[in-house]
Amino acid sequence: MQERFGKEQFDFIPDTYILPQEFHDFHSHYQRLKQQEPKRNLWIVKPANSSRGRGIHIIEDINELNVDDTSVISRYITNPLLINGHKFDLRIYVVVTSYEPLRVYVFKEGLARFASESYSTKFNKNNRYMHLTNYSINKKNDKFVKNEDKEQDDVGFKWSLTAFCNHLEQVGIDMDLLWSRIYDVILKTLACGDNYVLQAMKKNGMYRSNCFEVFGFDILLDSDLKPWLIEVNLSPSLSPDSPLDLVIKQNLLIDTFNLSGVRKFDRRKESLNKLKYRAKVPGFHSATVHNMGGKNKQYANYN
Repeated sequence: MQERFGKEQFDFIPDTYILPQEFHDFHSHYQRLKQQEPKRNLWIVKPANSSRGRGIHIIEDINELNVDDTSVISRYITNPLLINGHKFDLRIYVVVTSYEPLRVYVFKEGLARFASESYSTKFNKNNRYMHLTNYSINKKNDKFVKNEDKEQDDVGFKWSLTAFCNHLEQVGIDMDLLWSRIYDVILKTLACGDNYVLQAMKKNGMYRSNCFEVFGFDILLDSDLKPWLIEVNLSPSLSPDSPLDLVIKQNLLIDTFNLSGVRKFDRRKESLNKLKYRAKVPGFHSATVHNMGGKNKQYANYN
């Protein structure tokens, strides 16, 4: 997409490489930054086939990198927007019910997840609680403050998206402008994979309304209020580890099922509909039989 429409239109992902396949490209970029911006030549490494922040680490020197391991390496954003001195990211839930045409719904609620230790310009790459916002990591910190009341959604190190937006509005941030930038990131990200999804659906003979997907977009804001796409989760966690989690994720599921047309399965009604259909089809007839309980039931028999 950057080659087709220009990098300035798709400049919302930190410089990222897949290792070891793209090591030579990464090496060239690293050496160039080493000459131009040595103090900002920091990279965050994410191992493949992992989750919940496991194995993530930061490197300053290329010699710290194991190039034989499959991983994703991205340039570290050194100027994150801070709230109360803490780094954070946003978990935004996005539901796609169709790719042809593309139908995208952004859930109005979500989560702001904070690092559990204050961010400092005195860089300490080994302090995971300062750099990483993953809940699974930070909840292990003794300093972590857990949400205990869904009504107090701006307490602790996990806020609701509503509380986050209210906070920024109170300090004078134009939330309409910020959300327009976030929507732009979401739509352009989905557009990048649109063609691949359509090809896969056609290959497998899937009708456009056969399925839906819930994505977890992780967005980080820098000090210039620019949204950066950190990653897109295909299976975002829906486990309710706090009262706030429960109310947000419960409503997310309700809205998702309503959007996708999922209905409560009524086995009795479904069985009766099948019997009515089969009664109209030549070759079927209805027969009354007795079960062991002595009650009459209708079964469709084939001649």
